[in-house]
Amino acid sequence: MRFFLSSLLSVISAFLMVAQAAKPVQFWVNSKTDENYYLNMIKAYQEKVDKTFEAEVHSYGFTEMPDKLAIAIKTGVNAPDIVQLDEIYFSLYLRGQIPFTDITDRVHAAKLDEGILPQRMGLFTYKEHIYGLPQSVSNVVLYYRADLFKEFGITPQGIDTWPKFEAAAKKIQSEERHMIALDWSYFEILMRQRGYELFDSEGNPLPDSAMAVNTLQFLVNWAKTGIGINPNRGSIFAPEFFNSYVNNNRILAIMGADWYGLDMLEGMDPKHSGSWRAMPLPKWTDALSRGQSTTSSFSGQGLVIMKSSQQTDRAWKFVAWVMSDVEANVQRYLQGNCFTPFRGAWSDQRFSKPEPYFGGQSLAGLLMEQAPNVPNVVQSPYRAKLVNLLREKYWSSMVVGTNDPAQMFHEMKAELLGGTKP
Repeated sequence: MRFFLSSLLSVISAFLMVAQAAKPVQFWVNSKTDENYYLNMIKAYQEKVDKTFEAEVHSYGFTEMPDKLAIAIKTGVNAPDIVQLDEIYFSLYLRGQIPFTDITDRVHAAKLDEGILPQRMGLFTYKEHIYGLPQSVSNVVLYYRADLFKEFGITPQGIDTWPKFEAAAKKIQSEERHMIALDWSYFEILMRQRGYELFDSEGNPLPDSAMAVNTLQFLVNWAKTGIGINPNRGSIFAPEFFNSYVNNNRILAIMGADWYGLDMLEGMDPKHSGSWRAMPLPKWTDALSRGQSTTSSFSGQGLVIMKSSQQTDRAWKFVAWVMSDVEANVQRYLQGNCFTPFRGAWSDQRFSKPEPYFGGQSLAGLLMEQAPNVPNVVQSPYRAKLVNLLREKYWSSMVVGTNDPAQMFHEMKAELLGGTKP
């Protein structure tokens, strides 16, 4: 009888394992573009690696994703196995029990930390534990309208430092035209370009107060002098910005990451296809800035595996493949997502192809050239709150002159540190 029961239990256990293995991996992503890409990659993975692999891909809005994920974590109902998550929202989960699988040992064993641009590994790393893999270099360049530059006699070489950029901006500004649109994201972009980070090695916010205030004042001066214009909705990411400013030739340049040009510009301003170009960021020439970097970084998405997943191994094998397969990484760029941080794919000649939208320029060539200078990123539980306070509470009042940068900075820092430390 014992032998019979033991055999029966073995059969049941084996059946449950097979049934579990046959269950499709649940994969949540941030957009229809990403959904289409991953559906294509799942087919490729089935052909190349595992013909039995099945996955269901569900796309949610960028800001909808954290709400959906929070509910799934709390209830345990219909939770995903793999999630594509922005690093800003990732920081929301770094207090208390982290709901993502610690993949540190797996990453090292697969040597993915050697293949991926090392500066990007910090996005989903906290206290030396890796919880996700970054999907983009997210290096920042200056996108500019070549036709408008030509009209006003401006050349990239002529604005290769910020003082030169400002001088050129003052010459062309009018009530209806400005050199650049202002955005809250520029604070972080310029801080990093100057060689400073928003968090210390322990994740504590805004350690370099003097530099932070100096950078905020720099942006306020752009608003006061008309070098930059603060959009009505206060963001270069809103559809209204493209409708009111970009499409109507009211701005000449925008600072943005790789994905901003590939996805947002191309998607929201098809009218000026062929007129946009990209160039390195102008250099800082002041004594406070460290070095003379011509790039920076902002945001970026990555793949995490939920700790609650019952298919961790299957999920990991797919994530490791899609992050290291050359064709998968090239296709992520060609399908309009972002420029990959996986350096093993950079030698592919398709990255050198002329981009019609950018007037025949190889955008990937510029991104690749600038990638070694991308700054390191420190992740922090304070990150999402800092971004939210800056974007929703302080930015607009500061650039219209009702809130002094030094006062704003100290209020924001006090509000950040007012809660319980992680």
